[in-house]
Amino acid sequence: MSKAWAERGRADVIKIDCVEVRDGETLRLTFEGVKSPWRQGVWLRTDGGIRIENQLCPSAVLWQDTAPDEVLIECRTQSGHLHLYNIWEEQGRRQSQMWASGMLAEELPNGRLYRCNDVGFEADFDKLVFRLEHLR
Repeated sequence: MSKAWAERGRADVIKIDCVEVRDGETLRLTFEGVKSPWRQGVWLRTDGGIRIENQLCPSAVLWQDTAPDEVLIECRTQSGHLHLYNIWEEQGRRQSQMWASGMLAEELPNGRLYRCNDVGFEADFDKLVFRLEHLR
């Protein structure tokens, strides 16, 4: 939960999400929209690494403007958790976890829809919208 948003009566805003996954499970991340003057993206991490396009990394950064609209993500994990949060680039520097940043997560039948904010409390949570779905 975001303390800054909770102080403003919004207990539904999260800074970072933790999704339960099985070792070797593949998820699909789909970028649905962006409405920000800054470049938007998603940071993801598991304890065993993330495989995208046959490349295994400890964590991954997917930028909406350079990644495909749909990205398949294989999760390697012993803990069974995938952590993620929204990021953005401002003046050539990657930013995240700022005071007013956060995500609204809506449950879907096979995953979640995320609506993100980068800066400012006058937010529609439409700076970045993406889905993360389990492929079962």
